[in-house]
Amino acid sequence: MNGMWRLMACGLLAVATGLLGACSTPPARSSADIQAQGYNTQGMDRYKAGDLPRALSYFEQALVVARSIEDEEAIAATRLNLAMVHLGMGRQDEALKQLDAVMDERRLAFSADRRAEAALRRAMAVQASDPAGAEQALDRAGVLCGNKCSVRGKILNLKAWLALNGGSPAEGLRFAQQAQSALAKNDMLERANALRLQSSAYIAMKTPAAAVPLLHEALKIDKAAGASGKIHQDLLLLGQASADKPELARDYWTRARDVAVAAGNAAGSEKEPAWLAGPSP
Repeated sequence: MNGMWRLMACGLLAVATGLLGACSTPPARSSADIQAQGYNTQGMDRYKAGDLPRALSYFEQALVVARSIEDEEAIAATRLNLAMVHLGMGRQDEALKQLDAVMDERRLAFSADRRAEAALRRAMAVQASDPAGAEQALDRAGVLCGNKCSVRGKILNLKAWLALNGGSPAEGLRFAQQAQSALAKNDMLERANALRLQSSAYIAMKTPAAAVPLLHEALKIDKAAGASGKIHQDLLLLGQASADKPELARDYWTRARDVAVAAGNAAGSEKEPAWLAGPSP
């Protein structure tokens, strides 16, 4: 489950620079605005390439420029990007400072969506070390978000994961189904996350047949996106859902292992999972 969540979390982290204010008839942009978005774009490119120090440098420059013109949306989005990089570098305290600076800012008019996203990311960042703190941050995210904000589906997905991890699969299933309904139609990777969470709930509830079509749908989405880590998780869960058919389960595990090996995922290819032994007598 933890591996599945780490992969799912990756899909929640990046702030698309295109969200910095597009509309059908945009006003003329200042040179500073263009410069700030340019730094954010370069930072995201470096982040995706795994060059975290340079990504950090670009995002820091973007923040300076955004603050110089008091562009609230750019400031909030850039702080979220900075938090993402700090987490990637193992600097949780620095990441939380950036997130808190979005959630708790009193002088600038950050949108409820950005504040809710910051609270969601705080919950994600601390859920392993501070479950109670994660629950508080997630509750705050829900309050800030309301019923129609852009991250409501992601908040519900995290609620689903926490319920599953806490041994409440029925509650996890309910949250994941709500998440699927709340997600934007074009948010396909997050939809796949919701499908995987529902499937995990069905498996935990001893009704694995219900998980199979959902997992095939998630696998199709993840293949289209070229998301190796998520494809690996889909195949592992399909194996679990097929545990009463040991030969089919082994085929899914072999495919999962092959994907992990090709992607350089050593942890995903180390040993056969316990469910390959077949169902308990």
